[in-house]
Amino acid sequence: MRNAVKIGELIATTDNAAAIGEKPQDVVSASDNLTAYFTARVTFLEQLAANALPVHILLANFSGDAAWSRYVTGIKQVFDEVGLVCPQIGGSSESNMPTLQSALSLTMLGVQQSRTKFEHDKLIWYTYGLPLVGNEVLAQPDDVAQLQPIFFAWREEIVQQVWPVGSKGLQVEFTRLFGDQQVKSSLDTKKTAGPCAVILLGVHPEKEHLAEKNFARNFEKLRRTARL
Repeated sequence: MRNAVKIGELIATTDNAAAIGEKPQDVVSASDNLTAYFTARVTFLEQLAANALPVHILLANFSGDAAWSRYVTGIKQVFDEVGLVCPQIGGSSESNMPTLQSALSLTMLGVQQSRTKFEHDKLIWYTYGLPLVGNEVLAQPDDVAQLQPIFFAWREEIVQQVWPVGSKGLQVEFTRLFGDQQVKSSLDTKKTAGPCAVILLGVHPEKEHLAEKNFARNFEKLRRTARL
């Protein structure tokens, strides 16, 4: 598993956002709905990376009571996008101390699904989306890896492995996945990918043609060679 933690039979994934939102001193100005959406999106993708689907959501809201409903709306948008019923959302809000900047933390608890197992080296690997961060995400929404085609391909087992790329960038994930193999990509492999704006996808070797039809934009095959 990538960044997931197994707790008994449950898979826990988490993500957070700070200084992004509707408060005057936030570094990135964005609606609370959108901030929660991207936070939930990352957490959901980490569930898919662990071959799990969420059954419960815990929200820690540090932005005040008024932000709670807006955060919930953003979280539900993720599940609407992939055609799933949103799990129950619980948690709490910081209402005693007013904060100068927005912040939230989101944890999803999921159940692993029964799927065909492939070793990483048996899959054909692609990048999907572009590495973007901060205001770039807001300015280039079409270049952010889209949830609906990812979930469809994962559900149909066209994609066997989802591997989100976050703030550490592609090169770190290449090393985690492929070890000493040299990996070539046209993307900036050292740039942060922010809220998983780019995803690594391990495609079923017999379903590559279906993947190419499903991912029409910013879908690039990786070239891997052994280091000399």
